[in-house]
Amino acid sequence: MLLLQEAESRPARPADKSPHTSGLIRANGIRQHYLDWGGKGEALLLLAGFGNNAHVFDEFAPKFTDRFHVLGLTRRGFGKSDKPEAGYDTTIRVEDIRRFLDALKIKRVSLIGHSMAGDELTLFATRYPQRVRKLVYLDAAYNRTGVGQMALTDPGIPPIWKRLELEAQDSPEAAKIVIDKKEMPPPDVWAIRVAYVKAMNRYRPDYTKVKAPALAFYAMPEHYPEVPPETDAATRRQWDEWHVKNIIPYTRRSIEQFQREASHGKAILLKNATHYLFEGKTATQVIRQTREFLLK
Repeated sequence: MLLLQEAESRPARPADKSPHTSGLIRANGIRQHYLDWGGKGEALLLLAGFGNNAHVFDEFAPKFTDRFHVLGLTRRGFGKSDKPEAGYDTTIRVEDIRRFLDALKIKRVSLIGHSMAGDELTLFATRYPQRVRKLVYLDAAYNRTGVGQMALTDPGIPPIWKRLELEAQDSPEAAKIVIDKKEMPPPDVWAIRVAYVKAMNRYRPDYTKVKAPALAFYAMPEHYPEVPPETDAATRRQWDEWHVKNIIPYTRRSIEQFQREASHGKAILLKNATHYLFEGKTATQVIRQTREFLLK
C-alpha cells in the first residue's frame, strides 16, 4: 500500500486532550485553521499529511513545548481550513505557509512535515532559506517520479484509490471503476483530492537548493503494511512480493537522492515503522532524535 492510501486508512483518533488553543487566520486569501500548543522559544510549525489536519500531532506536539513555541497548520482543503476550488499546487501551498507565518509575525521557523508535507518543506526552504532554521521530514522526503503508475499495479489498492489515481492522470479508464455511492465523498471534496494527487505526482524535489540542516526519517517495513486481518496467506504473499519489488526500491531511491543532494541532511531508516512513525512503537525514538536534532 502506498503512503497516500495508508494515510487515509488510518483509524480515527480518540478525543483530543492535548493542551492547545485553536484559531482561524486569513492569509493568502483564505482562512487557515491552526492549533497552538504554546511553549516558549523559537517557533516550530507542524504540517500534516494528506487527509489529515493539525490534530494528527496532538500527542507529538506537547513533547516539544518545553523548548519551542509549537504550532500546527491545517492546509487548504482539509479540516476547518477553507476549501476553495483552486490553489492546490505545491507553489500556492508554500505561499499559504509564508503568509500564515507573516500574519503571526514569525520571521524564522523550524518545519516538521509528515508525508506529502515534505514537498512543502523542500520548496519552502528553497524559496525562503532565510526563514528556515531546520527541517524534519516524517516519512516525507520522497521523489514520486513514476509512483502514480506504480500505484496502479498495487494488488491491494482499493478501487476508490485506483479511481482517484486514474482521474489524477486524466485517464478515461477511471470511469470504468464503479464505486459505491456510500464510499464516494461529495463532488467538491473529491475534486480537491484529485487536485492534490495531481500536484503530488508533478512535484520533483531538488534538495541541492535546501541549505538548512535537514533530518529525514523513512519507514521501510519488510512486509506490505496495513494488511486486513482476514487476508489469506496466498494473498499476503502476493502483496509482500509486490512490496519488496516496488516499495522498498522506491524508498531506497528516495533516500539515496536525499543523501546525495541535501548538503546538510541526515537520513534515518526505521525498518519496524509504519507511515505514522511519530506514533506507536517508534514514537519514542522519533521524538528523541528529533529533539536532539532541533536542539543542536
